Amino acid sequence: MNTFPTWLEIDLSAVRSNSAQILKETGTALMAIVKGDAYGHGAVEVSRTALAGGASWLGVARYNEARALRQAGIRVPILVLGMVTPEEVDEAIAAQVTLTLHSPESLQLFSARALAAGQALRVHLKVDTGMGRLGVFAEETLPFARQALAAGGLEIDGIFSHLAAAEEPDNPFNNLQTRRFQSALQSLDQAGLHPRWVHLANSAAAFYLAETRHNLVRVGNVVLGLRIRIDQPLPAHYQAALTWKASLAACRRLPAGWGVGYGPAYITARDEWIGVVPVGYGDGLRRAPGNQVLIGGEKLPVLGRLCLDQCMVKLPRPYAPGEEVVIIGEQGDQSIWVHDLATLYQTSQVDISTHLHARLPRVFTGG
Repeated sequence: MNTFPTWLEIDLSAVRSNSAQILKETGTALMAIVKGDAYGHGAVEVSRTALAGGASWLGVARYNEARALRQAGIRVPILVLGMVTPEEVDEAIAAQVTLTLHSPESLQLFSARALAAGQALRVHLKVDTGMGRLGVFAEETLPFARQALAAGGLEIDGIFSHLAAAEEPDNPFNNLQTRRFQSALQSLDQAGLHPRWVHLANSAAAFYLAETRHNLVRVGNVVLGLRIRIDQPLPAHYQAALTWKASLAACRRLPAGWGVGYGPAYITARDEWIGVVPVGYGDGLRRAPGNQVLIGGEKLPVLGRLCLDQCMVKLPRPYAPGEEVVIIGEQGDQSIWVHDLATLYQTSQVDISTHLHARLPRVFTGG
């Protein structure tokens, strides 16, 4: 019996199966992207499970995310995809965490800290092929790599870039970025420089653009069973890892003309059964029209304006307090998944899952 009013269930067997399936379908080593607390799913648990499913690398956005994985005893290669502070560089060297080399300034910092520590720092060189974020231009790759090696203290263990439009496989910008990345690789190859790891493909490219896989793919969404595109289902063998449930807090019969919620934005037209669910925008549900939940195998509308900690639902009949409520997941033959909320709110799935508040207990199953 669950002891929380509302909670997330993370099915680790889905994460393990999804990871193994990605390896099978791509035939390429897998870097599981677990930034943003594994997109709200729980970074330590998801990381361990993705590794059990065959992943060999983990990718994070910031060093504190890598630190948490190392403190949890995870010793596999970890790449920090974003910037780091000088103090974090020292930690990364000691913890053998790989950093992104993306600018002359990062080169100077990384080299100086590595030489001072007397220990080599592994880096992956970032090429900006058109995303406009971190990285050097393709034509700068060879001189930049030579400068890094001459500075000392650095081991260029990999090279990578990021595609801006991989969710649209026919977008010509993918070809442009791929050509730019290939030119950067060729310039290194002709100079006798061969980084061990070459990666361009994110989740979408790993499945839609086989030529971008090289020898490592970076996948986040599909590891968790989230769709690549919200309008296109994944193959049936991929499973969503996350469900969100609650227990019904109250069921009340309100008279006609009674206000429900702030405003009040909803007034009962007649005597109505109203359910109170202990879920609000403080948990990550959006204060927007159109929210629904599942109770008794039916999709039921959320009424009025969402509260911080609660919402009210129009019930077709009375239910006892404690009745299961599903906010994300399935009940009977009905379902509401992350991609459904992303469609409702006109945003990305990751925007939904990463905004599920830390106060929501994560209950891990299938581990």
